[in-house]
Amino acid sequence: MTDQRPTRAIILAAGTGSRLGEDGDSTPKPIRRVAGVPLLVRVLRTLQGEGIREAVIVLGHEGEAIRQVLNAEPSLALTLRFVENRDFLKKNGVSLLAARQWVDQPCVLSMSDHLYSPELVRRLLAADLPEGACGLGVDYDIERCFDLDDATKVRRANGRIVNIGKELEGYDCLDTGVFRIGPALISELERVYDAWGDASLSDGVLALAQRGEFFACDVGDARWIDVDTPEMLAKAETMIHVFGDHLGDEPGTGRLPMVDPEAMELFAPSWVRAAKPYNEDHFAIADRGDVQRMMSNESPFAPSPRVLQAIIEAATRGNLYPAGAPQLRARLGEREGFSGDNVILGAGSTELIDVVIRTFVAPGEEVLLSVPTFSMYEARCRAVGGIPILVNMTAEREHDVSSLIRAVTERTKVIFLCTPNNPTGNRIPEAELRRILRLGLPTVIDEAYVECGDGASYSSLLHEFPNAIVLRTFSKAYGLAGMRLGYALGHQALVRLLSRVKVPWNIPVLTLAAAHAALEDEAEQNARVAELKAGRDVLVREISRIPGLTGIPSEGNFVLVDISSTAWAADDLVAALLDHGILIRSLSSHHETRRYVRISVGTTQQNARCIAAFERVMLGHLAATPHTPAYQPAVIAGDAE
Repeated sequence: MTDQRPTRAIILAAGTGSRLGEDGDSTPKPIRRVAGVPLLVRVLRTLQGEGIREAVIVLGHEGEAIRQVLNAEPSLALTLRFVENRDFLKKNGVSLLAARQWVDQPCVLSMSDHLYSPELVRRLLAADLPEGACGLGVDYDIERCFDLDDATKVRRANGRIVNIGKELEGYDCLDTGVFRIGPALISELERVYDAWGDASLSDGVLALAQRGEFFACDVGDARWIDVDTPEMLAKAETMIHVFGDHLGDEPGTGRLPMVDPEAMELFAPSWVRAAKPYNEDHFAIADRGDVQRMMSNESPFAPSPRVLQAIIEAATRGNLYPAGAPQLRARLGEREGFSGDNVILGAGSTELIDVVIRTFVAPGEEVLLSVPTFSMYEARCRAVGGIPILVNMTAEREHDVSSLIRAVTERTKVIFLCTPNNPTGNRIPEAELRRILRLGLPTVIDEAYVECGDGASYSSLLHEFPNAIVLRTFSKAYGLAGMRLGYALGHQALVRLLSRVKVPWNIPVLTLAAAHAALEDEAEQNARVAELKAGRDVLVREISRIPGLTGIPSEGNFVLVDISSTAWAADDLVAALLDHGILIRSLSSHHETRRYVRISVGTTQQNARCIAAFERVMLGHLAATPHTPAYQPAVIAGDAE
């Protein structure tokens, strides 16, 4: 095995970089600036920090301009040597051949447009290779690649590379663009060049691989990116903004922190704007007294006697500023395995949505949303001058995580994910959620409906991801929407940051007392949730029996109904049901391409009245449509009508 640690690097910087110049900037790619520093300078700084003392730069296109920038850079203490490749329009293996005289010993080979963490270099240099063999840093986490179509794919067996190429169909890792090489690679490239008049690095790798002499070196979680297009340049800017110049490097562990918790302040703007009012017209209609309100995902159950008694007793302290918030925070934190310092309270989770956005988003900056979803995210984003970036769910109403990741830019400040999602009622799988959290951006996981579903909370992810913020509310399963209480769980540093924006004494004494009592009323709470779930199942089943309607299974306290097989417009159907005393919600303004309405789950009696109203409206429609098969309404126990 070899024990010679390379101190020389060969950097290929000869190409035209035409793809990166598609944005109109004619600056040579190796000296295009990323977060204010030329690409090649960043590469050399990383190598210099890991013991490389001599760098041989292979120049071609605009070589003199690149040479001048490097020679004038004061941060570079390593010896720079320059080699010219006059055939720079040929493949990259020809550029390496131009520096063949310098590959008389083990060297690091790097592309000038690949940014990477120092940990990647450490892992590559620490790999135990046979004497004379070569190695390539490979990434087994294929899902995190920003541009998989353009990435060079690698297939390996028993630690050795067996195939490599951009169009490779069967592969298990990706080429990071950083190699350990020696004279053997030069010999193979010379042989290929003599035969064909051209040669790529992959040609040389394949030739050595056939002899079992090219190894795949796992780079672990070390971050890297190929900066070869304007889009990748923007993503590199984002990575540096989030993780720092060394891309979140953590020496010696092979694992990288997702983000320094204290670095959350990097996303906070210096000022915020006032919010515009939310449209509450549907509440005015619901308050008429002759309407059954099944439109706002409220609990159908009034507060329990224990909660009401606690509110009455707390009212005697109404002359005092609220006390007891630390006790409630501690109690809520303890339920999830955290302390009270990991909890922040809001007047409903909607206040905390507003606090998060005002903390992180300045005018012109972006909030990433998977739609359709809770409209408050977009509304509060626009209120501060932010730009909501709306990524449509798939046709199966699943979060399109790959599209969400591709939508991240250097302006993205916060990502909102509702799970179970309102209005689709489904959860995001943990593996998909982890992909998003690993971006390192502040990410809100809104679990307003988690008690109504069958899956566990994702709060345990807070131990791994200090950029995660889990939202909860007492408005849904606990039935305290009118008391206005929500809370967020997060890293202590992030909670401290949000607390700078939140107003003090925002939770009334009555609300604090009601929350404590509701938490103590566990048996009553469990019974109500069980009844709610049973009613939800009835709604889905019976609504789906009505021709043209499809009730969609849900993990929320609501049911989404697909009406796209009918002639009804969503707003018209809502109006027709209102004539029968049932107020539900149209999703016509929720960025949804299909026609949906949403029903909040009620009591057994309310659900029966709602189903009966749907039957009457749809029967009337069917009677007006010729040649329609007869339909028999369901008979449901508890139907008051």
